[in-house]
Amino acid sequence: MEIREFDFLAEEVPGAASEIREALDLLYSSIDSALDEVGDKIFKETKKRNFSRIKDLSVKCESVSKLNSSIQEAINYLDGLIEVKEDEEEKARKDEFIERSITNYKDYEVDNEIEHNLYEDLTFKRPCAIKIDGKKFEVKDWKKALITTLEYLSIKDINLIKGFPDDPKMNGKKVIYFSRVELPNMRSVQLIKGADIYITTNLSANSIRNLIIKCLKKYNMKISDFKIYFRADYSDLH
Repeated sequence: MEIREFDFLAEEVPGAASEIREALDLLYSSIDSALDEVGDKIFKETKKRNFSRIKDLSVKCESVSKLNSSIQEAINYLDGLIEVKEDEEEKARKDEFIERSITNYKDYEVDNEIEHNLYEDLTFKRPCAIKIDGKKFEVKDWKKALITTLEYLSIKDINLIKGFPDDPKMNGKKVIYFSRVELPNMRSVQLIKGADIYITTNLSANSIRNLIIKCLKKYNMKISDFKIYFRADYSDLH
């Protein structure tokens, strides 16, 4: 697939183009983390002087790294086609209006005891709780889910989260997620208690999902152990 074929998707289905961008971002992050782990293996093999193994791993890593570079190029290209932040703001306003205009909320309520994970599509879903390390926290929306997660991680290891603003892998190419000061280009900024860092919260549900996954990986926590509970699903309205 040629990268310019995204022009067609962005023009015909703007929402789908944005979702593809988020999916690619998650894929890029997952591959990048996997490459870091292989890098650790190469270091261990160096100590063993297992040079044939080192060469094999290095060659394959280079190939995968080129693939990931292509994914990043696609992400950057999509960013040029769609104004991600403006699109998310508009979408959030529409979703809020839809929720306020619904007369019978019970029609869209779901079983809030069913556990969901971070690899699901969270579009049009509304959370009521999350579970981290077996501890359950009530949340009213995705912003609160993000903030609650970060506050929990800050208690787990304050120094690790304080390093997020300096980590290029934790900030986007166009969107600043973490900062030690409240920057003018950050939207819906929230201060993470205890960590003294600011976080952008004006993000779509799937963007928040991707950011939480990045944070959990930094803490070497299993992504599958993070659970989400939904209170409503408005997919049928779209």
